[in-house]
Amino acid sequence: MRGLAVERLAVAVRGRMLVDDASWTAPAGQITALVGPNGAGKSTMLRAIAGVVPERASRSGGVLLDGERLDTMPARERARRIALVEQSTDAVPQLTARDAVRLGRTPHHRILGFSLGDEARVEAALADAGAGPLADRQLGELSGGELQRVHLARALAQRPAAGEPSALLLDEPTNHLDVAWQLELLALVRRLADDRAVVMTVHDLALAATHADRVVLVDGGRVVAEGSPDAVLTADRIRSVYGVEATIDAAPDGVAIRYRRMDA
Repeated sequence: MRGLAVERLAVAVRGRMLVDDASWTAPAGQITALVGPNGAGKSTMLRAIAGVVPERASRSGGVLLDGERLDTMPARERARRIALVEQSTDAVPQLTARDAVRLGRTPHHRILGFSLGDEARVEAALADAGAGPLADRQLGELSGGELQRVHLARALAQRPAAGEPSALLLDEPTNHLDVAWQLELLALVRRLADDRAVVMTVHDLALAATHADRVVLVDGGRVVAEGSPDAVLTADRIRSVYGVEATIDAAPDGVAIRYRRMDA
């Protein structure tokens, strides 16, 4: 299979299991949504795949990209193949968007310094993320949606040469965005999934059901189910994992999910 394969991944901190024997796949060319309640282990899974778990954490299991082991690669090589956009990305307000995106090329250099080829990749990443018009603006001037585009562009600047496998990991990319920005961002993510595996954590189950090709449902660090959105996001599973009753209305242009307390 082309794409990501997570095999029996486990992450523990001070003896507490945050991710427990998790196995799932994210095919290239598709969007895979990681969903689950707060504290289910979704963000920890993404960070473990990217190789940025805390030093005090113990981890086991494997992560493969197009059949090649990522978890045993040197950090610099892994960073060339896989990019993580986290919920809270430290940003220096005085940096321009272009300068922030240039940082994405760092894994490709042992000594800081950028070639004309690097600059072309930076401009291409800005364009692909729809952030070209923001290139000369400082990060401190940008809205939340605009910042997300810049962070995506920085992740895209890490990508390897054409034809090499790559994956993009997005931790709550729609968080704190209004509805219009959410739809814009998800349309962009759809375009980016054309030739790579894209995995995003999502709290809004309706967004996952409408915009993802596959859903991985996580609870207590374990994978409860994976597959197509309609197969995974059932009323019974939502009741079991989230502790609420759900009514799911599917239509060709999207999915609506209504919730109510179980004792209501």
